[in-house]
Amino acid sequence: MWNRIIWLFLLLLLGRHMGFPENSRYIELADSADYFIAHEYWDKAEEKIIQALRLEPANFSNSLLLANLGLIQAQKGEYVKSLESLNLGLNIAPSSTILLNNRAHTFLVLDSVSAAIADLDKSLGIDSIQEWPLQTRAYLYLQNNQPDLATELFNKLKENFPGNSSAYNGLAAIAETEGDFNRAKENYLEALNRNPDDSEAKEAYIFLLIKTEQYSEARVEIRKALEIDPENPMLYLLRGYLHRLNFRPDEALADKKIAISKGADLQYADKFIP
Repeated sequence: MWNRIIWLFLLLLLGRHMGFPENSRYIELADSADYFIAHEYWDKAEEKIIQALRLEPANFSNSLLLANLGLIQAQKGEYVKSLESLNLGLNIAPSSTILLNNRAHTFLVLDSVSAAIADLDKSLGIDSIQEWPLQTRAYLYLQNNQPDLATELFNKLKENFPGNSSAYNGLAAIAETEGDFNRAKENYLEALNRNPDDSEAKEAYIFLLIKTEQYSEARVEIRKALEIDPENPMLYLLRGYLHRLNFRPDEALADKKIAISKGADLQYADKFIP
């Protein structure tokens, strides 16, 4: 979901543009942090960023370092620290879409939805063509029962990011809610055409087939999906649910047991197969 920043290039570019001295040690620390982030060595990356911040506390490029520091701390589950770092970064660069998007992500993890929405709206107000903010804002509209606004953003997403299957998933979910199952099916298939590995689209498509009593087609799709992803617990729940609808309780319970063994939540599994 977040593109990592090419720190060495950006820091050199910003440093020249803003007239800051090109402290080679500062650049070295930032570049090392970038390397450690790419390899998910979070503690080492955090250490390098903090060293760089202490070395040049007045450098405008610290807003970029703080954006990554907030990301690192969120990855470590240190969400309060993450917000503190991102807030400091926004004090330096209040119109930074990177900082706003990172803070929105942290707010969502903390279930502070209204705060996340405020950051997403501000970020999209600065740059209306951003993939993750468009996608996330559209889904939040959908969750808030605002399908017209969600549709507008999903359409914008698919027009500007044609490889994004989530746009089609969102449009399919809206069509399902409206009872237009043919349009929903078309959008799920388009999502899978764009991204055959989209498990969300595959599961939703199979569930739609079951819901519309296209059992033979659902059975074929489940079999194909399991050949590709045999560890996916949802596929076993869907197969078990199909068995249940076809009055095969023993096979349904067997699939439920497999799904739970592969990580399915028991209460969620009970909804499909009591």
